[in-house]
Amino acid sequence: MRVFIAGVDGYLGWPLAQYLTARGHEVGGADTFFRRQWVEEMGSWSAVPISDIKQRLIGFNKRFDKELRFWPWDLREYANVEKIFHEFQPEAVVHLGECPSAPYSMIDVHHTVFVQTNNITSTLNLVYAIRDIRPEAHLVKLGTMGEYGTPPVDIPEGFFEVEFRGRKARLPFPRLAGSWYHWSKVHGSNNIMFACKIWDLRSTDVMQGVVFGTRIDEMDGDKRLLTRVDFDQAFGTAINRFCCQAVIHHPLTPFGKGRQIRGFLPLRDTMQCLSLAPENPPQIAE
Repeated sequence: MRVFIAGVDGYLGWPLAQYLTARGHEVGGADTFFRRQWVEEMGSWSAVPISDIKQRLIGFNKRFDKELRFWPWDLREYANVEKIFHEFQPEAVVHLGECPSAPYSMIDVHHTVFVQTNNITSTLNLVYAIRDIRPEAHLVKLGTMGEYGTPPVDIPEGFFEVEFRGRKARLPFPRLAGSWYHWSKVHGSNNIMFACKIWDLRSTDVMQGVVFGTRIDEMDGDKRLLTRVDFDQAFGTAINRFCCQAVIHHPLTPFGKGRQIRGFLPLRDTMQCLSLAPENPPQIAE
């Protein structure tokens, strides 16, 4: 299967390209290296040194004896997405090309507008390219449990049965996002759901929790294949950041009052999830 990964240079995108290739798939990807720029803007860097894309691609080719098709293009420009789809003809599209940081989206108006524009525009461009060029392709979008906020009830699998004034219906579970970033993910989920309904597309919206970890077996000890590990205030996720702080004997910095309860997902399990999804597409219009 030909799988296109948007955001292939990122924390999840880079190991996913390796994991899918090891499973026999043909992988291509695009990235404009925003994640590297965002972390640098925070005055930080990856705790695990990462190679530039040229060395990464050389290491990838040596490890798997396959080429990773790569486009250093901005997916906010539809012409770029259109050209990639014509060249690669993907059968599945994994969308990891969004800004994933709530704190970053809350800095000021400029960061808010950037995060919303980047995340929503790239998603819409991919949806339109699927409709116009590869209508049978399966879109796998990385969502987030943060779309739901922290309601005082169990969160169902996307939809729930509701009864109001004697009438029953099956509706999407309400979103109660807590940041501009999370609202951009809500808008993306709603836009995709609408596109599937009116254009008979197929999509899987993966409502994932926080990921931790640094390696998968497919990296095979090659430093060029390692993924990034961030620890800064905007892109350092909880467990990764806490581990980095522990190594240097820095006091741990929990969020807020430290009373949140969250599920966490190892990087290896995330790779399994993000490979099972494209390998098991839903029905048309689902």
